[in-house]
Amino acid sequence: MASSDNTTKLTIFTPYKKFFEGDVTSVVIPTIDGQMGFMPGHPPVIVALKPGMSHFELSNGEAKYFTVSEGYCEVSPDNRITVICNAAEFPEDLSPRHTCRSYTEAVKNLESARKIEDKAARDVLVKEYYQAIDRAKARRHLLEMYGSDHQKERIAILVEEFGWKDLF
Repeated sequence: MASSDNTTKLTIFTPYKKFFEGDVTSVVIPTIDGQMGFMPGHPPVIVALKPGMSHFELSNGEAKYFTVSEGYCEVSPDNRITVICNAAEFPEDLSPRHTCRSYTEAVKNLESARKIEDKAARDVLVKEYYQAIDRAKARRHLLEMYGSDHQKERIAILVEEFGWKDLF
C-alpha cells in the first residue's frame, strides 16, 4: 500500500534479484510507447518496457538513475508500482568495457542475423539484437551522464577504441 506522505511503493525485480524496493515520489521508465512517468495516485495500468534509462525520486528529493531492459511495469489499484524486467543496473554496477563490447558484439550479430534465409528465425534474431543494441546504448548513456568520473573517462576512451560513433 502506498504511504500517506505522497509516496508510493516501487519494487523492481529482475530474474536474479530484487533490484530495488522502497518508497518513491515518482518513477520514469522507457516504454514501447515512449517515456512514461508515474506518481502516487496514478490510475492502474500495465505497460511494456523497452531498454532505456530510467530514474526514480526518493522522498528526500534524491534522484536515482538506472537502466532497465525488456519487461513490463504495473501500477496496481493499491497504488504500488512493480517493474519486472530482464535486467536493471545502477551506474556503479556497469563496466564501460563490457558496455562497449556488448554493443559491438550485438552489431556484428545483427549483421549475421540479417543473412539468415528463414524469415521467421531472422525476424526473431534481428529483434533480439536490436534490443541488445538498445541495452548497450542505455548503459552508455547512463555512464556518460551519471557514472563516476572514472567511468566517464573510461567510456569516452573506449567508445573511440571500439569505433562506436553514435549514441542514438
